Amino acid sequence: MFILCLLTAFIWGITNWYLKEGSTGLQKIHYDNRIKQFGAEIWYFFTNAKYWVPFLLNQCGSVLYYYSLSKTDISTAVPVTNALTLVVTYVCDVISHPQLLNSRFVIGMLCVSSGVALCVLSKDH
Repeated sequence: MFILCLLTAFIWGITNWYLKEGSTGLQKIHYDNRIKQFGAEIWYFFTNAKYWVPFLLNQCGSVLYYYSLSKTDISTAVPVTNALTLVVTYVCDVISHPQLLNSRFVIGMLCVSSGVALCVLSKDH
């Protein structure tokens, strides 16, 4: 059932990138009244398909995550899913903005990937 953790990480990682891209126009909304500000932000999210479609897919990933927790050892599922989500989100950022790729992040991704591999391999024995 480790595949469920991988699938969840890919869903979350990709939708995190789309959520960030879909909320880019939010900073243009500004009201002095907090209630109007909140209402305008909610309206923006509900009327912006670039935000709510990835949000719904992200929530599907959350359902899959909770299901995977019932089928997988929690001490493996949680770090693997969260670490790989970070890596997938970063890879999506690099694909869309190649200037973000640098040696520090590559070394960091290798460390995260190595840690995940050690976590998974240590649970098999």
